Amino acid sequence: MKEKLRVVNVGLSSFYDALKAQDCKVTQIDWRPPVKLDAALSALVEKLTTGELGQKIDRANQDAADMVINADPVWVDVRPAGEVVEGLGDYTVTHSGPPISYENMVRLHQRGMVSACLFEGWAKNEEEALALIDSGKLKMISALDTNTVGAGTGIITKSVAMIVIRDRNNGKIAATFPAEGIVYQGGFCGWGLYSEGIAENLRVMRERLLPPMAEAAKRMGGLPLKTILAESMQMGDENHTRQTVADFLFEQRLLPEMLKLIDEDHDRVLDSIRYIMETPRFFHCFGQGASRAAMLGNVGRDYSTVVTAVCGNGVEFGIKIAAMGNEWFTAPAPMMEGKYTSTKYTIADQIPWCGDSCVVECAGLGGLAAAASPIVCNLRGMTLAQSIAQTREMERICVKKNPNYPIPNLDFDFLPVGIDARKVVAEGIAPVIHGGMFNKEGGLIGAGMARVPMECFEKALAAFAKKYGV
Repeated sequence: MKEKLRVVNVGLSSFYDALKAQDCKVTQIDWRPPVKLDAALSALVEKLTTGELGQKIDRANQDAADMVINADPVWVDVRPAGEVVEGLGDYTVTHSGPPISYENMVRLHQRGMVSACLFEGWAKNEEEALALIDSGKLKMISALDTNTVGAGTGIITKSVAMIVIRDRNNGKIAATFPAEGIVYQGGFCGWGLYSEGIAENLRVMRERLLPPMAEAAKRMGGLPLKTILAESMQMGDENHTRQTVADFLFEQRLLPEMLKLIDEDHDRVLDSIRYIMETPRFFHCFGQGASRAAMLGNVGRDYSTVVTAVCGNGVEFGIKIAAMGNEWFTAPAPMMEGKYTSTKYTIADQIPWCGDSCVVECAGLGGLAAAASPIVCNLRGMTLAQSIAQTREMERICVKKNPNYPIPNLDFDFLPVGIDARKVVAEGIAPVIHGGMFNKEGGLIGAGMARVPMECFEKALAAFAKKYGV
């Protein structure tokens, strides 16, 4: 009589998951070769993880992770950016990624600054816009230095209509720009493009398409987003690259309320519903806003090494950690790896990471949630086992698990949350971030992933140690 196979798996959890799927009795032992740090960095990590200071950091990080776990984001309104984005007034434009001068920007950002001047009427033509930029009158700020998110190029000016999300747990308000529709999706805010058609579309969104949505949300007392995120994560979304289920769930909750308005303004309500239904990944801006609102509750949290922002501007990549407030720690932006939408594209057409949408990874979505969406990972040539392994790897650098997100592919284990800069350096594991691959000339040419540069975390820990006298 043959005995049932019993296995002890050491190391890669993908083997464990594959054996378990075949009803094999298997025990997982997490192990990997030790990371070799230089003496100074090793000593620093030791000081930040042991003793009284280590205990203070651990407690602060637990609180920071709980801030995300207990988040209660609710969509409450649509308002002009000048009314809801901190510091966004006349002659001020946001951009994605850490701060950068106009001279050093990639072409997409430079073009976005010109587009912003034209859209707001600060300049009549490109020559006037360039003169305005050269004069220093135009203020260019990082979107993640405010309470918004600069997805793509992150070009936002005071007149752009914004989705307003309030976290009922921490009281913070975040605002994100909505998708620009099926024709101009990503046009101005996402790619920094400008034409009369794009400008008119933004005005139509602000004056016609978004008001019925806002009115419906207000009559509902706000539309809670947490359940949409949780349900969609169980059905194939990781809520960075994919929002297929989240879109359906969002529409299911919102559209019945909008139909109640149809007798008041029939044509406008129908136009608004059509806009929602025809725009793919409509929920993406809501997921970003929910993530940003949660992370704002951790900015300035004393002793915490939890990451509150990760983003790139096509030149540099930057992170922030809680205890260091709004201080940036940067390194050269990584190039994404993935699949192009056409064989005509190559890496020569692509720019390094550009965009703030990876704020969702800070909240435990996207790259940290790979196991939730093997469909997304398959687009990058990965198997189900590799998708699961990616999430398991991310567990090693996170503070705890989020009970809001039990994932079927993890046998209903929870997704990790709270990236700890100490663990990133100690384990030698950089966070994986998902996103779109941008053409140098503008537009999306593929989907892929990248690793946040390790140098960012090393710089952040050095500054943290200096602050606390280590």
